Amino acid sequence: MNNVVTYWSNRGWESDPAEQVMVHGSAFHSGQLLRGRQLATVFSEANPSPETWQDVLSHCNGFFAIARHTPTATLVAVDRVRSIPVFYGQQGGTVFVSDDAEWVRQSVGDTEMEPLAREEFQLAGYVTGSDTLYPNVKQLQAGELLHIVTGEEPKLATHRWYRFTHSEPEYWDEGELRDDLDKSTESSVRRLAEYAAGRQIVIPLSGGYDSRLITLLLKRIGYDNVLTFSYGVPGNKESEYSRQVAEALSLPWHFVEYNATKWREAWQTDERLAYQRWASGWASLPYVQDWLAVRELKANGIVAADAVFCPGHSGDFISGGYIPDEFVPGSSASAADMVRTVIERLLSLAPLRLVTSRPESEWSQRIIDRAKPVEIQTAEAAADALEKWDWQERQAKFIVNSVRVYEFYDFDWWLPLWDAEFMAFWHSVPLLLRQGRRWYTSYVAELGAEHKIMKRNASDRMAILAMLKQIAGRKALKVLFPYWQELKTRQHVCMPYDRFDRKIVKSLNKKGYRVNGVEAYYFINEVAKKNSS
Repeated sequence: MNNVVTYWSNRGWESDPAEQVMVHGSAFHSGQLLRGRQLATVFSEANPSPETWQDVLSHCNGFFAIARHTPTATLVAVDRVRSIPVFYGQQGGTVFVSDDAEWVRQSVGDTEMEPLAREEFQLAGYVTGSDTLYPNVKQLQAGELLHIVTGEEPKLATHRWYRFTHSEPEYWDEGELRDDLDKSTESSVRRLAEYAAGRQIVIPLSGGYDSRLITLLLKRIGYDNVLTFSYGVPGNKESEYSRQVAEALSLPWHFVEYNATKWREAWQTDERLAYQRWASGWASLPYVQDWLAVRELKANGIVAADAVFCPGHSGDFISGGYIPDEFVPGSSASAADMVRTVIERLLSLAPLRLVTSRPESEWSQRIIDRAKPVEIQTAEAAADALEKWDWQERQAKFIVNSVRVYEFYDFDWWLPLWDAEFMAFWHSVPLLLRQGRRWYTSYVAELGAEHKIMKRNASDRMAILAMLKQIAGRKALKVLFPYWQELKTRQHVCMPYDRFDRKIVKSLNKKGYRVNGVEAYYFINEVAKKNSS
């Protein structure tokens, strides 16, 4: 008896000819691009055991979710970055599996948010591990396989078939690594081109390095059907950098103007609420920064109906941009150093003391449980544990999950900087070259120089802030932080002061809430709270 009930809400799901396997997405397998049904056939022909599936999954390079039913078991898997989320829950002897977390929530009967998960969502903008905001709604984690053995009492077990980890090489040559970086990057963009197959590739071209790198490589390989766009208030620096890059590469560039009236009108629609509820999966803060732009691009017919959106996620992270300077290569470090970094940088959308009464030791243990680090004694081990935590939590659940906005408007997407070969390259790059992503940005700058693209970019503002920290000191910055947050929130491209109650936003800023902390506050209290009985 197979007492697993599935519901696939997205139209992108396809089955193999025998209708045993359901797949959403595509992947390169043994060098060949397999779309939907073709990929499903590979898994229908594989032995339906966790061991066999983990082996087959390890040879898939792409973005997908897969499910297979047999009379006695069900297997469900997501790719290396959980780009297509899958949720599950159990009520009595029935297990519910779906790409729609709201359907699972209703199926298991949850109406109240779990207090710890709610606090974590406010602090991070997502719920870590396999948890969601609702206690009986679970999610598959990045690189994870769920095996359900059916019967009167179903048995559920998860297996991690991939983890983003690093190993320090004993010997390395920077010149050889530079060549390998270029080869793996070009290969990932060539796979993007093969996937797009002549369709229009649409790039949200920011002022940073990652989207710039993709445009540079598309130019190199001769893919011409490319449209770039940027958004924000007229004259903003990031869009100006974006325009200059597009102009240097002779690429079409479109600007979507953001203003208070547009935001207020769009925010009051049922369309916005539907997007937030669906995109969140009750585990992630819905990404709204691109939402208004993609909405307008579609409404005005600026992009082709079959276009492939290609954001720059997440070259800055993969290349080491989130490793703190305190993790000096060759120095000692501890698990406490890693945990402190997570709390200060990644659980910091709101002040910890205002969100929770739980002791910091409880949060520290939760972080350790999620990262599952080996013994940490060196900076290299601490950096590895930090990036493993960030990859499976913030990157997978917030950054990568932002592609929901493209799906919501029926557009396709691809993430070349989460290509398996590109990720594998960084597995063995030494900490010395990863820290602060300086080596990576110098590589992108060199490619840009060939087209006379200036080196400066919008991301340099973070370097300026780091400099201020050194000059002013941590204590002075703590005093100035609420005022800094209010200024940032008022100037933010998403215009929170025009979408929400200004008095409440200002009050939250004064307490130390960041921009996304304000977004998380309103999501919890206005969107998710409506499910309460």
